[in-house]
Amino acid sequence: MTSRTSRLKNLIVVACHAPFKGTTLTVPAQPEGDEAWVLQSFQIGEPPLYIAHIKRGVELLKADPGALLIFSGGYTRPEAGLRWSEAETYRAIAKRFDWWSTAERAASTDLEARTAVEDYSRDSFENLLFSLCRFQQVVGQYPHRVTLVSWAFKRERFGLHREAIRFPTQRFSFDGFNEPIGLDAALRGEAVTMEAFGKNHYGSDGTVAEKRIARNPFKREHDFRSCPDMGEFFQFMEEPSNRDRQYPARIPWEE
Repeated sequence: MTSRTSRLKNLIVVACHAPFKGTTLTVPAQPEGDEAWVLQSFQIGEPPLYIAHIKRGVELLKADPGALLIFSGGYTRPEAGLRWSEAETYRAIAKRFDWWSTAERAASTDLEARTAVEDYSRDSFENLLFSLCRFQQVVGQYPHRVTLVSWAFKRERFGLHREAIRFPTQRFSFDGFNEPIGLDAALRGEAVTMEAFGKNHYGSDGTVAEKRIARNPFKREHDFRSCPDMGEFFQFMEEPSNRDRQYPARIPWEE
């Protein structure tokens, strides 16, 4: 925590989707191309859309001097190695474009200082939850407001996650910004994912848990259990028998 970050009260989250390849040593001159990225077959051609998400997050950051921007996405692909998490990839691209700043250098410096990465999350639920904890680590308190940037079709899913962790509705905004190229296939997959999170709000078993294991090839363990008043909540969520139960105690951001 620094004097610059301690005054921040709002959180902007950009949910990340892919990392650079481990062989990509620096951000290429044209990061919109597929060549630098680790992409699954359904992600071919999507990097320009990811960059649009990054730019949108930076635009929201410019508009709110009291906000911290967090790029959220872990070391999810073995081909990326430990050189690039999804979050570090996105932050590096923002820096490559000088934060899309047309003002003096001080403006870019301020934007960069108000940006952090959360590089443990493996899915949308963790994008939201882990970013709240990461904000606390950086700022020293939990955020008052949250704005989350992702694919527009994920609005309902993030609403489900917000409800599961009981973040107040009136302090949460979803910024659905563009759609993937293969939207029809994405919507079919979304129906399956929504069903899974409907059965297990926290993703502690079933297909969601299996995907989390697959998306953690380096077996990294997050450190968010040590965030204030969160240890018992994490323990509760990680128990599969609590899949559709409400945590019986207060969660720090509740009013």
